[in-house]
Amino acid sequence: MANQHKILLNTPNSAPVQRTGAREEIQPAMIAKRRQMIRLYLTAILLLSMMFTLYVWQSTKMIEVKLRIKKAEKNISVLENGNSDLRAEISKLQSLARIETVAKNDLGMIVPRKLIYLTMPEGFKQ
Repeated sequence: MANQHKILLNTPNSAPVQRTGAREEIQPAMIAKRRQMIRLYLTAILLLSMMFTLYVWQSTKMIEVKLRIKKAEKNISVLENGNSDLRAEISKLQSLARIETVAKNDLGMIVPRKLIYLTMPEGFKQ
């Protein structure tokens, strides 16, 4: 009890009262408990902030992926339209009527009037 502080309180009706407090004994336990609670709260705040950051990061990645998918779908649509245009152009260019017109007008070819068939000798190989 030598380490305990004595507090004297003056009251008007009575003699001085001595009070010995056990603050020194209680205080380290309370400080340790407060530190433990602060650590617990800080850990909870840290975990919640990490979870929120992860959620936001995942959301932004999902939006980025959706935008890339939309861009790829648009690119596919443009390419498919280009392919259908090219197929129509090929069909138009391969038509026999067009080939005949180009041969007559551009190349100056004419339709043969007489067909001559030649027979090849038996020893001839292609």
